Amino acid sequence: MVLALWEAGTRSFDVPLYILPPPSAVLLALRRTWTLQAQHLAITAATTFVGLALALVAGVGLALAAVYVRAIRAVILPALAAFNGIPKVAIAPLFVIWFGLGDEPKVLLAFLMGLFPIFVSAAAGLGEIEPDYLDLARLSGGSERRIFWKVRLMHALPYLTDALKVAFPLALVGSVVGEFIGGNRGIGYLILSAQFNLDTPLVFACLIGITLLTSAATGFVVWLENRWLVWRPSRRREGAAAAPSGLSGA
Repeated sequence: MVLALWEAGTRSFDVPLYILPPPSAVLLALRRTWTLQAQHLAITAATTFVGLALALVAGVGLALAAVYVRAIRAVILPALAAFNGIPKVAIAPLFVIWFGLGDEPKVLLAFLMGLFPIFVSAAAGLGEIEPDYLDLARLSGGSERRIFWKVRLMHALPYLTDALKVAFPLALVGSVVGEFIGGNRGIGYLILSAQFNLDTPLVFACLIGITLLTSAATGFVVWLENRWLVWRPSRRREGAAAAPSGLSGA
């Protein structure tokens, strides 16, 4: 319905393509440039995934330090929160000056964008555990290492998957911003080139490609949850809620 109104409105009022193209022009641009978009989108996806992987390692490491080392717990969160408040667009030119026009600035921006939500979720998952669970594990003869693997990490995994759903779009924004500022390839560079050429249908087509990439990555995380985290409380509640209806139908 919205697409039909959009199409009819742009054609009825003769809106120029460079201002607001109709959906048909956007789909035509998407089909015409899909191979080119896929190449640039793959580059952006690669820098995003590398930055996100680094953010996952660093975020979990900092969370472990905050949970196990009380002396630095009060320092890490305020420092990261203050740094997270700095607009990454303001940092991007510095990275381009320091590291050039390669992939390094994009990876670093993706890393910085994804670090804070991963750290916060990992710290909550590793630290916010009922003391009774930890006491029971210790009374059962569990060492701190075994408690980490069997209790803390298992408790933190759902927090981490939820964090990845938030961190991936942010990391993708970081990669695209890096390509805006100083990139010579990637979907952000393609959008900027289309803007300079007033090729607005291509800009919209690139936005569709970014949306598809984000949806695919989020869907993959959801698939991992459904496949490996069936024990998480929310999944058990869903199964328990579905069971009575299934029994009544039988």
